[in-house]
Amino acid sequence: MSQLLSTISYAFIPGIISLVILYGLYKHVSIYDCFIEGAKDGLKSAVEIMPFIIAIFIGIEALVSSGAMKFFETIFSPVFSVLHIPKELISLILLRPVSGSGSLVLMERIMSDNGVDTFVGKCSAIMVGTCETIFYVLALYFGVTAVKKMRHAFAAGMIGYIVSVLASVYICKFM
Repeated sequence: MSQLLSTISYAFIPGIISLVILYGLYKHVSIYDCFIEGAKDGLKSAVEIMPFIIAIFIGIEALVSSGAMKFFETIFSPVFSVLHIPKELISLILLRPVSGSGSLVLMERIMSDNGVDTFVGKCSAIMVGTCETIFYVLALYFGVTAVKKMRHAFAAGMIGYIVSVLASVYICKFM
């Protein structure tokens, strides 16, 4: 089974690229020109979001270096210890609903401090992959659609977030 999955994973990306090229040829599209335009747009997008990413990295580093994250870890540690959640994950749990990029920085820090294959490293990876950035999603979706009343969206998002945090920790305990 693992050999089959390995073979599929090696062929997947080249297969998708081949399908896109063949479809472009079938539709008589200038594939190279479309690729160049897409690359230009991608670089423009990267340049546009770079200041925000840098600001997030600097903000996270400022929180960690100033001791604010340690302060929050100390305050919330008793609550999380009752739930059997390691204190190393507290800062990630507090930051993930606000910033996806910032939580990636924290995950990298957690993994470099504790190791990738440790319980804490695995939990942080699962949390980053499964927990949602609630405030970003609410601001984006409700801002774009001009919906003014969120009704139960925030409460539902927080409940889902709490369940995903607990699930990631308890799933890692059984792995």
